[in-house]
Amino acid sequence: MSHHKVILNNVCFTYPDGKNALNGINIEIHHGESVAIIGANGAGKSTLLLSLVGILFPQKGEIRIGEMPVTKKTLNIVRQKIGFTFQNSDEQLFNSTVYEDVAFGPRNYKLPEDEVKKRVEKALEIVGASHLKDRPPYKLSGGEKRSVSIASVLSMEPDILLLDEPSSSLDPKARRKLINLLNQFKHTKIITSHDLDMVLDVCERTIVIGNGQVVADGNTFEILNNGELLDKYGLEKPFVLQGCPICSNKN
Repeated sequence: MSHHKVILNNVCFTYPDGKNALNGINIEIHHGESVAIIGANGAGKSTLLLSLVGILFPQKGEIRIGEMPVTKKTLNIVRQKIGFTFQNSDEQLFNSTVYEDVAFGPRNYKLPEDEVKKRVEKALEIVGASHLKDRPPYKLSGGEKRSVSIASVLSMEPDILLLDEPSSSLDPKARRKLINLLNQFKHTKIITSHDLDMVLDVCERTIVIGNGQVVADGNTFEILNNGELLDKYGLEKPFVLQGCPICSNKN
């Protein structure tokens, strides 16, 4: 597994309509860290993730995965190191069966079919979805789709996982399963989410984005317990930190 850092140096991105989504972002993330990127809608969170994986390219600044800059010329290598799951799993699952979706990435890199099979089976086992391998993705529940979309990333054996709002639209049981799954992974994880209770469970470090800039970066508990900071940037404390008796007594 790679020990590469993820480095964003003065990264700026402006959409064609003139919206400044990223305005001088400087972040360094180390191997094995679990980092949340939080902020109000429109703060620049998803744009940041899309830039990391080379779906968008900043007009200014540089993104590096270890010593490798993220450019159009390096995308083939970068995307073997970084796995990205979209907020909407339906954007990621498009084949006739779960097996074919999870096999798509390894096959795209021309791996031998026996290696593809090995990776698919391992990835589905990790997310607890082996029993779904012959099912069509459109017939799966939201939680099942989320698990399969993560498996389709894991089959590429990436060093870094990027997850955009991974708990959105999940019922409580599927959400808890996702949290337990993420806590098992030894990958570097970078997660955007409005689910701050999940962030508290999964991420040791939290970065707050406001108006396309980093406005806070530090220990997750300290940041999520700072009501004044959260309120300023359109957020609220997690329920477990609001004195909710039910949340406070959860295991």
